[in-house]
Amino acid sequence: MEKALPESVQGPYLSGQLSPHEWQQLFELTPLGIGIFDREFRCRYANEAFAGFSGLPIAELLGSKLSDISPSQAPLINQQAGQAAFRPSSIGALHPHKIGHGHAICSPMQDEHGAPDGLLVIVHDFARASDQHITPIGLQGTASRQFEQLCQAQARLHHLAYHDALTSLGNRSLLQERLELELKTAQLNQQKFALLFIDLDGFKQINDTLGHRAGDQLLRLLAERIRRCLGQRDLAVRLGGDEFLVLLPCMDRQPTLTVLVEQLQLSLHAPAELGHDRVTPSASIGIALYPDHGQSPDRLISAASNAMREAKRRGRNGYLFYSHRMAEQMRERMVLEQGLLKAMEQQQFRVLYQPMADLANNRLSGLEALLRWQHPSEGMISPARFIPVAEQCGLIEQIGEWVMRTACQQGQRWLAQGLTVPRLSVNVSVREMQSPDYVERVTAILAETGFPAERLEIEVTESIIQSVDQSLRLFTRLKALGVQIAIDDFGTGFSSLSLLKSLPIDRIKIDRTFVQALPDDKHSRELCRTIVHLADSLGMAVTAEGIETQSQRQFLQSLRCEEGQGYLFSHPLSKSHLATKLTPHCSALC
Repeated sequence: MEKALPESVQGPYLSGQLSPHEWQQLFELTPLGIGIFDREFRCRYANEAFAGFSGLPIAELLGSKLSDISPSQAPLINQQAGQAAFRPSSIGALHPHKIGHGHAICSPMQDEHGAPDGLLVIVHDFARASDQHITPIGLQGTASRQFEQLCQAQARLHHLAYHDALTSLGNRSLLQERLELELKTAQLNQQKFALLFIDLDGFKQINDTLGHRAGDQLLRLLAERIRRCLGQRDLAVRLGGDEFLVLLPCMDRQPTLTVLVEQLQLSLHAPAELGHDRVTPSASIGIALYPDHGQSPDRLISAASNAMREAKRRGRNGYLFYSHRMAEQMRERMVLEQGLLKAMEQQQFRVLYQPMADLANNRLSGLEALLRWQHPSEGMISPARFIPVAEQCGLIEQIGEWVMRTACQQGQRWLAQGLTVPRLSVNVSVREMQSPDYVERVTAILAETGFPAERLEIEVTESIIQSVDQSLRLFTRLKALGVQIAIDDFGTGFSSLSLLKSLPIDRIKIDRTFVQALPDDKHSRELCRTIVHLADSLGMAVTAEGIETQSQRQFLQSLRCEEGQGYLFSHPLSKSHLATKLTPHCSALC
């Protein structure tokens, strides 16, 4: 929710005020030359009349110093450069100077907090005014007050044009102008500068939970925290939503920059009171340097944005400098994302099936459906490479639903042919299960394919069970359908006994990294022994993944582990190659 315009510019019928459009016309049509200069006496705004007096086009005026436009102002600028602060008193006493063929009157400007914010220069041709009976504004009496009101109105309009209405930070227009100016300055002086891209973590959840008013309050609070961390020449802007950019001129020393970034993160991470609620915000920050990471505004912003996204992907509440390797990864991710869309359209995905075996007699005890991408030019692409991209770009729900439907359809065909399918396992991502209609989609697939719910096993990772209440509701609904639930890659997450005993879980699958070190590695032996005993005490079955040798199988069997999966029994197979292993007479796997 954005703020409305200030009352002074809300409409032409409130206290006789003019609209922003009318003010803009006034400044463009007035015979007065109007120039706005920042605290370093660089031109931020000039109308056509000012350009006419100076003899320079507006494009050249913007960013130029007042001393270059009017050499008579050089003593003023040299005097001010040596002062610690920009004091209006020293400027307000100026006598008129010449700019081109016009007379210039200088007046200090203030921001909305009353702090010095720059210089207003008004230029007028007195001789021409006399000929046309125009009273020069800004000299004395009533005319002086009118002139001051005009200056104040222009300052408000300028602020609205270059600042964010919600936070009062700069906006995109101000960023673009300052970036172009800093690029020219850095090129001339062979200096570096830094650009920080800041994105709040979990801001949408705060908006959804506490409301947009609280979200706006948090944005204003964090914008002020950013402002307090910055120096006089630094610029902070709000791009929109919960995204901010910070421009840091003259950043030649990376240690100094790192200290500033860490101060920013600490400040942003401090608790915030939002009405009756207390939140602890955090942010991910991407850093780009000129000229190392880009030599144009667009490239620098893109580099900082990419670094921020990578910082967020690595765990949030961190910062990261852009690297060219990161650019390669982003390009690969983009290619994969576009390829995934085409793969769905052109049916490039394949489902393979890997058998699971009873360790006591080597007989088939189940099948796991495994997704593969048969790329037309790259060949078979591993799911470890494309599944994370599918999750990030939002395609995983569509792909996951296709895998489950395809596997259930094939399982029902085998059953209809009289073949043995004891159990069919399908991997499901956390993002899929977090969809509010996930159980309904599973129900629809079972009804559509006719595959028995009691023979379907859904494999989930440990991360889904960290939220016990949510997982309990979800698992209870799935169990009501008759579906079995297995925890995949067990031992790599952070599950605790209290979590496991609270949830209706049927099976634990020991991760292959522990199985492959058997039987020689002591830690792997003890971990596998503990998992098997834990599962037995909770009434859960155990499957050991990644079994490749007889010694691994024999050790697991000695622990009374019932089921195994791995190359010792079978590689993943296509549906046609698997058919012979499903017949009742040929169900021994090795």
